[in-house]
Amino acid sequence: MSTSPESLNSVLVTGGGGFLGSHIIRLLVKEPGCNIYSASRDPKSHPDQEPTVMYEAVDIANETQVEALFTRTQPQVVIHTTSPDPLAPQAMQERVNVQGTKILLKHAAACASTRAFIFTGSDSGMFPQQDPITEDQARLYTAAADHTTPYGVTKGIADAMVLAANGPELRTVSLRVPGMYGTHDYKGMLPQLLDAVRKGQHKVQIGENKRVFEVVEVRKAAEAHILAAKVLLRREENSPTKGLPKVDGEAFFISDGHPVPYWDFFRKCFAAAGAPVKPGEIQVLPLGAMKMVASIVEWFFAIFTLGYKTPEMRRQNMDHFERGCNWSLAKAKERLGYVPLTEAEQDEAIKRMMEWGLAELKKP
Repeated sequence: MSTSPESLNSVLVTGGGGFLGSHIIRLLVKEPGCNIYSASRDPKSHPDQEPTVMYEAVDIANETQVEALFTRTQPQVVIHTTSPDPLAPQAMQERVNVQGTKILLKHAAACASTRAFIFTGSDSGMFPQQDPITEDQARLYTAAADHTTPYGVTKGIADAMVLAANGPELRTVSLRVPGMYGTHDYKGMLPQLLDAVRKGQHKVQIGENKRVFEVVEVRKAAEAHILAAKVLLRREENSPTKGLPKVDGEAFFISDGHPVPYWDFFRKCFAAAGAPVKPGEIQVLPLGAMKMVASIVEWFFAIFTLGYKTPEMRRQNMDHFERGCNWSLAKAKERLGYVPLTEAEQDEAIKRMMEWGLAELKKP
């Protein structure tokens, strides 16, 4: 087993069967001598499992199960990617994002072998903005926030919790990522893009398309998590680190570094799928009207299904178009060694994603 200062000997990935988590695992299997554990509620349902990875059935909000997990696995590094779907009910968001993160931090700190904790933060956990900002200028949502979603509030709370838990025995980092795209996306952006093309809805645009958004290829987001883990371990071995820029207890923005209007990015994807949209073909639907329709649809579902079902069109989806973000990546480049994609590389990544989706995601 490798014992270099930054070698990864044992890594626990929560949500290892998810979109980001599975890409992190694909990188970890290339690390020599690394024992890899994936923790999720239903590991048997995960596609593309790696034969050398140990898949654990665990509810991270169940303290007894988490304590047993750390006893069994004794991880050197925890990479915490687990989070409910952004549209999941508030109770689930609070249970997983807040309570689950709190329990993981508690037992990571109590585990003698665990040295580093990397958390997947989100652009949804921060107040939106359009001017370029650094991590120090970002404002996380708190429990007092009333102009966001349960997902956004709980991600903001969890982010702050992770950074506050940093100490000499457990070094923590939050990597704040925007919307992710890439191959092996079975439930997120890619199926929605392909569904829009198949239904002929790819020419529709909701709102004016003026706000810019960050995006990141999922493989680059995964790479950033590995970089952060190695830097934390290297800093620990080389302590004291006087004169070096701080990494532990810090947040980092991770993206492709090319903020773009929401629908412009989508139209790049449509073109890569063989369905380009000319400017004169764009059908613009007013955002205000769509928000009103979504609210009415949600009301009908709440009344007539007693809240047991939710519609595909929801107010939360519409509100997303009024957010946006614009980030400086200088800190991640300097302290983690992160290198974002060039615009040409992003185009190739989009093409690769759409080709994979057309081949692997069959029409329902």
